[in-house]
Amino acid sequence: MAWSLTPADLPAQLVRDLTGRPVDAEQDVAPSTGRGSRVTRAARVDGDTWLAQLPRTVADAMDRWQLTPDPATPLRSGYTAVVIPVWRPRGDAGVLKVGWPHPEADHEHLALRAWAGAGAVQLLAADPASATLLLERLEADRDLTSGSVLGTTETLGHLARLLDRPAPPWAPRLSVHLAGLVAQLDRFAADPGSARAFPRRMVQQATSIARDLLSEGGGSAAGEGPHPLDARLVHTDLHQGNALWRPDPGEWVAIDPKAMAADPHWALAPALWDRWEDVLAAHDARAHLQLRIGLLCDAAGLDEDRARAMTILRLVHSAVHAARTGGPDAAEWADKAVTIVKAAQPG
Repeated sequence: MAWSLTPADLPAQLVRDLTGRPVDAEQDVAPSTGRGSRVTRAARVDGDTWLAQLPRTVADAMDRWQLTPDPATPLRSGYTAVVIPVWRPRGDAGVLKVGWPHPEADHEHLALRAWAGAGAVQLLAADPASATLLLERLEADRDLTSGSVLGTTETLGHLARLLDRPAPPWAPRLSVHLAGLVAQLDRFAADPGSARAFPRRMVQQATSIARDLLSEGGGSAAGEGPHPLDARLVHTDLHQGNALWRPDPGEWVAIDPKAMAADPHWALAPALWDRWEDVLAAHDARAHLQLRIGLLCDAAGLDEDRARAMTILRLVHSAVHAARTGGPDAAEWADKAVTIVKAAQPG
C-alpha cells in the first residue's frame, strides 16, 4: 500500500497553530506587487480547511515529482508549514514543504529561485498554486541557535551580504510597507491608553525614523515609482533558527525567506531578537546587543548608524503590532523592543 499522510503524522504544534485560524486577512488583495508584475499564489483557506486538505495536497505533490517518503527521518513543521523528508526519483534526498497560504509565503519560491542556492536552500521545484516546494535536504538539527552567540551573529551577517542582490520586480516594497507602518504608529500614538502598552517616546522616535526614510525618495508618495529603499532583495526574517547547515560542501544557508525589495539594513533586526536567552544572561544586556549590532554590520558590510535606525523601527513596530492584536506574546515583544531600542540608540 502506498504511503499517505494521516492526521496522526502531523506535528502536534502545527495542528495547534492552524486549528481555528481564520482565512488570511489579505485574502481579497490582488496578487500584484504594484510594478505590473503578478504572482501566482495558493487560494486562501482557513487553518482547519488546510489541515483537512493536507493529505491530498501532499499526495498530489508526491505524484507530481515522483517522490517517496523517508521513514527514517521525522516530519517537521514551523508555524505555517509542514516539511516532509523525501527521496527523489534518482535516490537523492530532498524535503517537501507544504505551506498554509498567506502573503509572506507567496514569494518564497521566487526568492529561492533568485538566490539559486547561493546562501540559501536550493529550490528544486515549486507549485505555487498549491504552496508546495521541493527543496534540498539540509541538516535540520543543526542551526545557529546554539554555539557561540558572537560567532553565529557574524555568520548571519555574512549570509546577509551573500544574499544581497538587486531587487526583482515581483518583490513587495519596503517603501509601501513603511507608509502603512507610519499610519499604524500614528493610530497607536493617538490612543490615550497606548502608553500603558508601550513607551510613547519610542513610538514617536520610530515614526520619525520611518518618515525620514520615506523622504529619501524625494518626497514622492509610496508606490509612484522607484524608491531608494526598494533597491535590494532582502531576507527579512534572517535569524538564528532560519539558517541550517549544508553538509556538502559544508556551509550555512538561509531558509524560510520572507522576501522584500528593501534596504539591506532592514535584514538585521531578527538576529537581535532571536537567542534572547543570551541577552538575559549577559552581565550588560546593552553592551551585549551593541556588540551583536557591530558584528552584524561588519560581516554584512553595512553602516551601523543606519542599521540601528532600522532596528529601532522594526522593534517598535513589532511591539505595537503585538499590543494592537492582543496576542499572548505582547508583553514579551514589549520587553524585547524596549531593551533593543535602548541598546540601538545613537552615540
